[in-house]
Amino acid sequence: MFHVRHLHRFAAAAAAFTLAAGAAAVGAPASGAAPASPADAGSAAFTSPAADPAAAAPALSVEAQPAPESSETPVYDPGPLTDGSAPPQLPAESWILIDLETGEVLTEHEPDLPPAPASTIKLLSALALVDELDDPEAKQEAVYEDMRVDGTKVGLVQKNDYTIDDLFHALLMSSANDAAHALGEAVGGQERAVELMTDKAAELGLTGTVPKDTSGLNDTSQVTTVSDLIRVGRAVLGQDYLMDVIGTTEYSFPGAVNPDTDEKLKGFPIQNHTRVVGEVEGGLGLKNGYTSKAGGSFVAVVERDGRQLASAVLGSQGSTREGAVDLLEWGFAQSSPEAVDSIELRTPAEIEEEAASAAAERSSAPPERPVQADAEAADADLTSSAPAWLGPAGLGAALVLLIALAVLLRRRAAARRRAPRH
Repeated sequence: MFHVRHLHRFAAAAAAFTLAAGAAAVGAPASGAAPASPADAGSAAFTSPAADPAAAAPALSVEAQPAPESSETPVYDPGPLTDGSAPPQLPAESWILIDLETGEVLTEHEPDLPPAPASTIKLLSALALVDELDDPEAKQEAVYEDMRVDGTKVGLVQKNDYTIDDLFHALLMSSANDAAHALGEAVGGQERAVELMTDKAAELGLTGTVPKDTSGLNDTSQVTTVSDLIRVGRAVLGQDYLMDVIGTTEYSFPGAVNPDTDEKLKGFPIQNHTRVVGEVEGGLGLKNGYTSKAGGSFVAVVERDGRQLASAVLGSQGSTREGAVDLLEWGFAQSSPEAVDSIELRTPAEIEEEAASAAAERSSAPPERPVQADAEAADADLTSSAPAWLGPAGLGAALVLLIALAVLLRRRAAARRRAPRH
């Protein structure tokens, strides 16, 4: 079935490709420049005025889309998404919906399958690099290699300085591959950046993720799983700065100076192309992605009434964002959801810390004594408190005397009550 929304998709794709084809690299050498290509259309594939000094019109941000779907592409129908309904079945290689508080999986499909992540790997890039780049106002000079990267770009201009804050906003809002490359350069180069990402993957306890670059363009040997994407998303939720960036819906990206002509290029706004914050009730973000080989990918988190659900999708053949959001809507619609599985969301360090804390509490608590031992101890205390000359026989005699005395006193009291009063 062909839907009207496909017409809008084709129109957006045509506009994006036309815009990219007409853009020229600023300050590029006379030969060897790589043309921009829509290799990662999961975000804001656009070229800013900074990439075309002759452009007089304001910056145009166009969200590129996957190539038109063939007649063989399945039509996605999520179903009713109501309480008690079946979970939606996505046209994707794998997906998962999980409660971030309990680790309970509400629905899943091939959660450990390792497809290419596309731009969702930028969440891991951000987590790994922000530890090294902890000063948002620090400057990084763009280089020609930043401009040469494929796919979605924000339009960095070589020999211009950008703040780390600018680059993180371009990375996570617009999925800009030139910003991803520049951040890699800022930590010492692309190899160093991948090393940091690999270390961060181990720190988070990821079991199916192999990072190869900061952008997600490597869709051959770079892989991840939806379970790992959920773990990465959970870690991002705990990073206040990154969540501030992800929660931004529009950001003023700075202008630049053409190094060849000294022409000043105006700044322009960039938008958040994940379209979760501000568009989905309780939406917290996180990241989308697409390459023609990897297909669509998405990670989303929504919080309602103090409950956080997260969804992740990989290898989608279409309607990627819609499917990820539908999973969340279905999850919140269930009044008594039954878990189909559970995964460990804690990092190895968290597990070790909690185990050590529990052991410390056990060691500081007084040892428990059996009831029988307590009774025997009480008998021993009673015996030890009696005079030594009494002995067992003396204690028995004393007990008999006490009983007789008590009986005598009760009889006298009863007699007094029966006596007539004058």
